[in-house]
Amino acid sequence: MSRRFGIGLLIACVMAVVVPVLLVLGITSYFHRDMIDSIYKNVEDIADATEMPPTVTSFQSSPEVVSTIGGSGEGLNCSLPGLANMFFDDIKNQGGRHGLVLQRFRQACVFHDLCYRHGLATYGYNQNDCDRILQNAALRLCNVWNPIDRKRCQTESKMVLAGVSLGGSDAYRAWDRSTYFEFEPDPSRSSRFLVSRVVDHPFKSVDRDKYKDDPDQVILTFDNVRSNLTVTCLNCKDAPVLKPTNDRYDLSAELRSVGIKRIPDDLLKRGSSNLSDTNAVWLPPRRRHAAPHLLVDGAGKNRLIWITRNNSGDTMTCMVMGDAAKLLTHTLPERDLCSEEADSQLSMVEADMFSTSPLPMEIPARSPKDNIFATAITVKSFRRDLGFCSRSASRTIDQKAGDDDKAKCIRLDDVKIFEGAGLGAFQNFAIVRPGQLVLFARDVALATATTSAWTRFSQNIWGVKHSPSGVMLVIDVAAPSSEKGPLAPKIRKKVKFNIEDRFDPMMPITRRRDDLRFLSLETTDKEVGVRMIDFAKENPAVGDVRLEMNGSKVNLHRSWASRPALVLETREPSPKTKLVFSRGAIAADPHESFDDEPDIAEPSNRPFNATKPQTESLALETLIFERDAASSADKPFVKTSAATCMVKYTFRRHEEFLCYRKFDPQRPMRASPAARMQASQLLVGRFAGHDGYGIAFPEFCASGPPIILRQNGDGTFVPEEGSTGGAGTFTRQVTCKPLDSNAYVGGPIKSTPDMTISAADWPYQP
Repeated sequence: MSRRFGIGLLIACVMAVVVPVLLVLGITSYFHRDMIDSIYKNVEDIADATEMPPTVTSFQSSPEVVSTIGGSGEGLNCSLPGLANMFFDDIKNQGGRHGLVLQRFRQACVFHDLCYRHGLATYGYNQNDCDRILQNAALRLCNVWNPIDRKRCQTESKMVLAGVSLGGSDAYRAWDRSTYFEFEPDPSRSSRFLVSRVVDHPFKSVDRDKYKDDPDQVILTFDNVRSNLTVTCLNCKDAPVLKPTNDRYDLSAELRSVGIKRIPDDLLKRGSSNLSDTNAVWLPPRRRHAAPHLLVDGAGKNRLIWITRNNSGDTMTCMVMGDAAKLLTHTLPERDLCSEEADSQLSMVEADMFSTSPLPMEIPARSPKDNIFATAITVKSFRRDLGFCSRSASRTIDQKAGDDDKAKCIRLDDVKIFEGAGLGAFQNFAIVRPGQLVLFARDVALATATTSAWTRFSQNIWGVKHSPSGVMLVIDVAAPSSEKGPLAPKIRKKVKFNIEDRFDPMMPITRRRDDLRFLSLETTDKEVGVRMIDFAKENPAVGDVRLEMNGSKVNLHRSWASRPALVLETREPSPKTKLVFSRGAIAADPHESFDDEPDIAEPSNRPFNATKPQTESLALETLIFERDAASSADKPFVKTSAATCMVKYTFRRHEEFLCYRKFDPQRPMRASPAARMQASQLLVGRFAGHDGYGIAFPEFCASGPPIILRQNGDGTFVPEEGSTGGAGTFTRQVTCKPLDSNAYVGGPIKSTPDMTISAADWPYQP
């Protein structure tokens, strides 16, 4: 064979491989829009194309929680491959700057990342729910960025949907990895979700003798089934707030304290009511109710506030405000309206907020009767600028004023959409403090004047993955000059930064208005690190936060980031800052096989208590670090408390019900008692009796009490109740041991299955 012939054969072989690939890529790039339009021909469209999609929302779970850091320390961005840019047009906005797909759809991607990681455990979202929410959000973003070409926006939103539908199955987290973290202001796709709030005891100040043995704070769990809402106090005693009576004026001290002057008919019919009973929360119907915001005002009053929309077609918003005392006694209105005419114990105001994600804010200079406002950032009617909207959450609507049912909006002239930062203001958690709103605005448009042609070419091919450039906006909000006037927002500080979004979300370390230190989590292959960014500095940079245990630095395993971390600031003369970590793992038996397991329970003609018992267990661990709140940034956080607990469930077997079946790794979308507890919400508060702080994990199965761990005085935790449930049907045992090894917390969690079944747990033998 001649050399020339060999070279020719090599070229022919290469061409035989390369030409078909290029041909396929060429055909795909040319016809991909038509193919995707055909596959997703009938996707959701939107009626209101002028407003941004809902932004992720931060919820406070207890009075001393400053922030909750979710996202598993993996950053928040568009995880589409860089080559995805080839299939999208590099369009320019009205300011002449170009926007790549990873930037201009970033807000939708942030929501989608959180939905994949936490959506199942928190709202019951499956992968399809998350993907469809992404498509709708991408459509809204495109309409704002490129309002002229609506057809192109519909196609591009379908392309984003196709990308995640085809390549997102591994990223979506089922019950083996999903964990609880609230981020959704409008959970319209959720058929049921539970959320808990820690609040000050509602009646301790009313009758100190009666409630002297109760904890200082209680845990309220709200069960939302298609917006039908109930509330249960999980750690309240069976203290009566209403005794059987025929006298409408035979009022208890609890009923008097909430302003009830005569016993309503529904309470008379009930006959009696205990503080621990499950009560219906009568919110206005025909709305999609989200979780309540917990707002602790300057007087220390705990307010629970729902800010919900009627539907996705407009931004009409119902604001409902109350407290634990009213929710646990009586909320049935005379009329099912969102207004004063409902004659409810809860205050209700309905107004158009011109935004998809309003947030409550306290205005300190206002009267306590009217110091809570709903606030929102909007682009509606402002074209190239952002606007700030506000409406009192308690002042009734003046029917004589034609526009009193609408929020008052003011243009923020310093933040223009076409410069790129305006859209970015929606992409991170908004931080709300009394009279202050803090936004992170990551640029979604890239400058072209200062970049070379080669850089622009490479960006168009590979994209810009981490969207590093942006600005922090600190907006101070003053009281209105008149009773019905708008709040007066003023941009007090603009801080430009260059920090990659792999550090998102960045959350505050303190509630103090003038402190701009923020924390984030960053995971590597084996570790998770706590990072701090001080935005009070001219050039903010990411710094390490040192964690110490047993007198030396400790490196936490990345599993400590799988569940969200809590940042607390205690309310005492010398406040402390606490970092609370937790992790969990189902104890899998390596010798167990699910292949031969039947899909149904034991024969139904057998006695109930004679069915074969099953067990499953999980390890649940907590770790708390703290330092003085006034400490300098370089002061380490020192471990103060920790525990490793084994939670064991024993139950009769029935595969149709999640609380009576074991977790099957081959079917991870089917929950079990251990899977739900592994993913449960983390709560911290003063609800552990007279021992101060406690840690709680709400129980989903059998309406059981939460797992409450109270401090033992020596840095360890003990369960408040070691065993709960009914013998022979469903039981739960919790045992805890000290956790005091640097090497252990730096490694993966170890969980050994407990298969023992005692006669006390299961006295009936088949």
